[in-house]
Amino acid sequence: MNMKVFLSHSTKDKEFVQKLAQQLQAVGIEPWLCEVDVSLGDDFVEAIERGLREADVTVLIWSPDAAASPWTGKEWRSVLAREVKESRTRLGLLLLREATIPELLRTKHHIDARTNPQQSIQDVVKWLLQLRDMRQFETMGAASFIVGYEPTDFVGRTKYLEHLNTVLVEEKGKFLLWGGPGSGKSTIALKFAWRAQGAFDAVVFQHCGERPVEEISSELAERLGLDLGQLPTEKKITEIKEWLCQRRTLLVLDDIWNSDINALIPGPSHSVASLSILCTSRQRAFPWIKRPRTMEVKAFSEVEAKSLFQMWLGEETVDSFQQELEELAQRVERLPIAVAVAAEMLSRKFGPMGVEAKGLEMELLKNEIHDVPSLFQKAINSQDEQEQSLLQAMAICHPEGCWLVLAADIAVLSPTECGQVRDQLIQSSLLQIVDQNRQQFRLHALLREQIRRSLSIQELNWKRVAILKEMFSNWETQWKKCKECFLEIIPALEFLLEEGQKDSMARLANQGFLSAYRVGEWLLALRILEIEEHMWQGIGGEDSKLNIQRSYVNQAGILQAWGQLEAAMALLKKQEVLCAELGNKDSLQRSYGNQAVILKTWGQPEAAMALLKKQEALCAELGNKNSLQTSFGSQAVILKAWGQLEAAMALLKKQEALCEELGNKNSLQRSYGDQALILWAWGQLEAAMVLLKKQEALCEELGNKNSLQGSYSTQAGIFRAWGQLEAAMALLKKQEALCEELGNKDSLQTSFGTQAGIFRAWGQLEVAMALLKKQEALCEELGNKSSLGYCYWQWGLLAKKMDDVGEAKEKVEAALALFTDLMMPRERDALKKELEYLSGES
Repeated sequence: MNMKVFLSHSTKDKEFVQKLAQQLQAVGIEPWLCEVDVSLGDDFVEAIERGLREADVTVLIWSPDAAASPWTGKEWRSVLAREVKESRTRLGLLLLREATIPELLRTKHHIDARTNPQQSIQDVVKWLLQLRDMRQFETMGAASFIVGYEPTDFVGRTKYLEHLNTVLVEEKGKFLLWGGPGSGKSTIALKFAWRAQGAFDAVVFQHCGERPVEEISSELAERLGLDLGQLPTEKKITEIKEWLCQRRTLLVLDDIWNSDINALIPGPSHSVASLSILCTSRQRAFPWIKRPRTMEVKAFSEVEAKSLFQMWLGEETVDSFQQELEELAQRVERLPIAVAVAAEMLSRKFGPMGVEAKGLEMELLKNEIHDVPSLFQKAINSQDEQEQSLLQAMAICHPEGCWLVLAADIAVLSPTECGQVRDQLIQSSLLQIVDQNRQQFRLHALLREQIRRSLSIQELNWKRVAILKEMFSNWETQWKKCKECFLEIIPALEFLLEEGQKDSMARLANQGFLSAYRVGEWLLALRILEIEEHMWQGIGGEDSKLNIQRSYVNQAGILQAWGQLEAAMALLKKQEVLCAELGNKDSLQRSYGNQAVILKTWGQPEAAMALLKKQEALCAELGNKNSLQTSFGSQAVILKAWGQLEAAMALLKKQEALCEELGNKNSLQRSYGDQALILWAWGQLEAAMVLLKKQEALCEELGNKNSLQGSYSTQAGIFRAWGQLEAAMALLKKQEALCEELGNKDSLQTSFGTQAGIFRAWGQLEVAMALLKKQEALCEELGNKSSLGYCYWQWGLLAKKMDDVGEAKEKVEAALALFTDLMMPRERDALKKELEYLSGES
């Protein structure tokens, strides 16, 4: 069989491509490349299209030049569409030089030529010869071919067919395809049996199912034409094995439910050198098949799902309603059997296609061949009572993933029972692993929906809510457990609202927010607050206003940490108005305190201090010691910036005493951090480090990532002062990672500035300058004048070291102006001296 190969490439890579073409010609493969096969005067576009059309396979030579070439992009997309449509390998990728590989090409067979181009040419030749042999087998027939129908609505899945050819045609032995209900295991096995028949003397496809091996062996003997009469099952199995081993045989044991099917598989006492056995099952493993010889069958890719819709509905319809059909495929998680049934059902519906696709009900997903709901129900019914109880508990939890401990509590399973049930469900491909270490699992959307149809949802929801309420009521000590259940909070709030449990809803929402915020899950914390606000807006009344203003202040805290200060201030002003309307002095003082922090960041310390004094007065009037200690801490920060360190330390000591009295560990760690900064300014570095280590320990105990990154930053500064720059940089990198995780831009810019100082000390001036530019951009985005002043100060020092006195003066002057406006005398006076020195230099 002659094979034609289209070599898709950039002309800038033609030297390598020509070498590859020569090697292909040497083994009888006909290469097509534009430099040779497009004659002078030919229609270039038509010639390429003809080359692609006539080629059996396309090899894409990938490089930065190929990635930048529109023609190359058109070529590989055209071939990929054809490959999926025909369910035949049409495209391979050779990575010649480093370049980003498009998402659609990541799953393609690829050969890496970056380090050894010559070896890669041999690898391409070997791969193409394997494909040629596969194609030859398809044109030949097996002497004994005992297989059912050949799948006609088959698309894609080329990686499975290719791999099966490698392990069962080129090699021998046993192989397992496993996957959940409807994943297409049987269809792939059936297609492979048809395509590989030319490589075998006999191809036998035997469906197993839930039946015992006695029944299966009797049926198989009859299909093989063995007249075994009333022989005992053991004798029948021996005869079957002898028949299989007498010829080059491919045996497909499809849909295995019971491990006793192993009795049918010839063992060491038989001559199995010419026997290949393909098993398909929902079971992930069997003791008689080694783990490396197993492969999970996964959902369709987007391209495969689209191709199947095109097969049933036509390309024009699919292009016109692409979004609706993609959404339908996503609803069924691109499960092959579900996509196939949905596509066939839609082909028999004559309403507006967009409406039909959106309105297709999952419980009616069935046709003359497949019944998807029944398929899942059969899988559910096959499990024992405890397994079904855990499935039901999982089905009422969040669809993206559920903490197994929560599901076990809902199902009333002990830890030991839960572990055994979990393993059985995973082995049966009914439970999907989200995060094994965290014990997070999920159900397929269609399995979840099938379970929920037969459940008493309300009863199980009350169980879930009761467990969550108990857990989150102790969130400060059980924050690690709470962290695993954050996704359950919003559906639990919605359930409580439906049941008219407003007080419980408000309490759970607040506890969910506080715990999510504490451990750095700020996006989720904000989502909880927004959902809660929306709920209270719909309820109305004075209670609603009280809860809405509380939501405003909490939302503002998150926006503030993200650097969205204008949006945060707008919410705090709305809160202030509601507090005045309700006469709520306690919430009003909180609003003052949060507004003060923003004003300080904006470089308005006097206005900030005025609000903090109003907060202090209200706290004293109300006897609110907790908010009072917060106010003391905020005032101390401003006094420190003004250089009034003794007054600042006095307030921090007051804050520390109140925190210890109240048992408020979170505010206590903040006080330790602020005190450490003052001790550092006084030169008491050892004492400062002691406090920072106390702060770090509390942050780790509380799961407070935001304060932990701040502690790392200050510790890094002290290590830097001690000359331990490597230790300082290690902490700054930990801080940077936490800031990026949290989205904390303000602390991130501080980290960049400190890192720049270390790189400056190491003489890596360009790296330092790049970091200062990052810091400048963040400070300008946030409106953080004080940090911008420190950035320009360090920038000036760096420019001076790089012998650019003009830029050094410019940046020092900018820093001086900022610190003068901010009333920071220590920094102002130091910069004046620096500017005098630079003026003398110039």
